[in-house]
Amino acid sequence: MYVRQAIGVKDILWDSWRILVFAGVWAIVIDFVHDLLGYRAFALPVLPVTTIGIVISFYLGFKSTSAYNRWWEARQTWGDIINKSRTWANHARNLVDTGERVDRTVVDHLVLRHLAWVNALAFQMRKTSRLKVSPHQHIFDYRLADETLMSTSTPACFESYLSDQEVQDVTAFANPAFHILRRQGDYLQELYQQGILDNNRLVEMMRVLGELYDCQGKCERIKNTPFPRQFSYFGRVFTWIFIVLLPMAFISSFEDMANRIRLSGAESHEYIFLLVPFTMLISWVFYILEKVSDSCENPFEGGTTDVPVSALTRIIEIDLLQSIDASEVPAAAQPKNGVLY
Repeated sequence: MYVRQAIGVKDILWDSWRILVFAGVWAIVIDFVHDLLGYRAFALPVLPVTTIGIVISFYLGFKSTSAYNRWWEARQTWGDIINKSRTWANHARNLVDTGERVDRTVVDHLVLRHLAWVNALAFQMRKTSRLKVSPHQHIFDYRLADETLMSTSTPACFESYLSDQEVQDVTAFANPAFHILRRQGDYLQELYQQGILDNNRLVEMMRVLGELYDCQGKCERIKNTPFPRQFSYFGRVFTWIFIVLLPMAFISSFEDMANRIRLSGAESHEYIFLLVPFTMLISWVFYILEKVSDSCENPFEGGTTDVPVSALTRIIEIDLLQSIDASEVPAAAQPKNGVLY
């Protein structure tokens, strides 16, 4: 997630210079064929192209809103995980009681296994990605090859909170996070049978477990259900159609304006050539609008604009480890070049 107030010009151009080059070269070709060679077949009336541009603007606006809703739901879900994790730690400290005092071993076991679940879920959300890997930071389409930026990039992130036997048990399944929660429920049942938990406290802690299952299900739904391909694909196709048609519509408008203000031959050529920078600018705006919505479609991929799952996981680790007075507490995740992963 980009945390700086403004995105650097270098970062923006790094991912969009190709569209500027394409739009500029294509506009120069249209200008050369039409104005210098006198071949008029590429000239289009401006009204139909303008109508197409308006329709595409509405379409991209709808696509951007829909994609942002997915991103925001993902962020809200991880906010719920943070809140419910704190609730779980509080319940572990105050509801697990042997009759005389809180059993620290039991409490630590419940909290550490919960941290294993949080890290396992984060790992599973980042395990696969449609983004290409790059050694350089990009705003769109790529993620950094440096896995040290994401503390949840390997199974070690959750295995360190489990015993060796538990690691063998949960990693044998396709969904380790689910089975960590299942083992948490089994452990609560054992505590109930031992008399450490009474019926009311067991029900309350099982309720929190059920809410954590819901959070995991929401994350998996977003991760495993791709943004409707028809919306994503045709938004890209329509944008490129408009970019191709844009200089064909501009050429007639600039030529008419040059004739209206009665410019000389050389001045007319120079004036009509202004369609090149305007084509580049408008094409760039539509392209960026489409890429912004595309970057929000899958918020767990580990890209620059995605939900900072690793940083949020680290927040939970710090809070819960401090709640059990752990001797070693990791430092908060720090952004790199304005990006929090």
